[in-house]
Amino acid sequence: MSIFYIWGACFIFFAAVLCCLPWIREQKPKANVINNKVLIKQRLNELDSEQEQGLLDSTDTQKSKEELTLAMLDEVSAQSQPSPKVTSIILLGALLSIGVGVAVYWQANQIAQIEHWQNVKQKTSELGQRMIQGDASLQLDDLKDFSLGLRTKLIDNPGDPVGWMLLGRVYGAMNSIDNAIQSFEQSLELDATNTSTMASYAQALLMTGQEGQVLRSKQVLLHLLSIEPENTNAMGVLAVVATQLNDKQLALENWQSLLAFIPNTDSNYKLIEQRINQLKFELSAVDDTQSEQLIPSVAITVNLNSDLRLPEKGFLFVFAQENNGAMKMPAAVVKMPLGDFPVVIELSNKNAMLPNYTLSQLNDVKIVARISPDEDVTQSTGDLQGERLITLSSEKQTNETILIDRIL
Repeated sequence: MSIFYIWGACFIFFAAVLCCLPWIREQKPKANVINNKVLIKQRLNELDSEQEQGLLDSTDTQKSKEELTLAMLDEVSAQSQPSPKVTSIILLGALLSIGVGVAVYWQANQIAQIEHWQNVKQKTSELGQRMIQGDASLQLDDLKDFSLGLRTKLIDNPGDPVGWMLLGRVYGAMNSIDNAIQSFEQSLELDATNTSTMASYAQALLMTGQEGQVLRSKQVLLHLLSIEPENTNAMGVLAVVATQLNDKQLALENWQSLLAFIPNTDSNYKLIEQRINQLKFELSAVDDTQSEQLIPSVAITVNLNSDLRLPEKGFLFVFAQENNGAMKMPAAVVKMPLGDFPVVIELSNKNAMLPNYTLSQLNDVKIVARISPDEDVTQSTGDLQGERLITLSSEKQTNETILIDRIL
């Protein structure tokens, strides 16, 4: 701080000298003007004496006096006009003074920041204790101060893995995910066995939402659980990671493992149990779809009558509905943009509109192929359509052909 004041004083002194220099240098010319005036007056007196002595007549004396008077006036006029050099120096001094003032003002603004940094260094330990204890009163400014204090300490002691871990958690609380990941990676480089750092690192990777980072989070958590098989925090995070990666089996296994450690009186018990039941249902549905020989499907080749004219833009709808019954809602629907004909389309339970109403529940089926200029499957005037009645078989795929041959 004292160095700043010393330099500030030097700059101000230098500026003051430059500003005063023109006036200092101007004193010498003024002295010369005074000396010349004395000599001219002395010469005028001598001219009067010479006239009295008869050395000069009155005409010559008057002429000499006029010449001396004009010379004295020219001397005074020349010295009274400021030189361009002096003006330039004055302008330079003024500009330098303004620059010094701006510099001093800017430096003065840094003083508050330096004082704030000094205060933060003193209260870093206190903020750390409050954060470890989970103090809910901590504000964002407190977290920023704590991160500043930690960074200052890590500059002096960069080999502290705990410091880097804490810095990563602070960055995570501040939602600065990239900085948090870098801090956790630095901590793990110094101590690769710290499971707390691994868990925090995995959570930060998950928060990015990027597939590559989420896969990395999965690897970290699997490694953590190989070291600590009963780490419930890692189980819960890995279940979330698996869900995000659509790995339902891994998610189910970890939710089940976590449920074993939670008492049934815990408010989270029922939520996890519901999630487990949901995953079991979804996995069983996947198993059912894998038994394709037990699921009816229809491969339909759609042709267009050459006498019909296609709209410039439109969609082809192919759907199956019950032939004789009250339910007119399609059990399976496929929609696709118009293209070249013929078109081959497959209808199965995968194309169901409702999870509890599928193609496998039907026997006598009406297959409809409809061309519409918009995305609305509802029958409209001007649509092109063809139909076919079939009987489904659950043992093999049915191959059928439909010709679109009429205008509605």
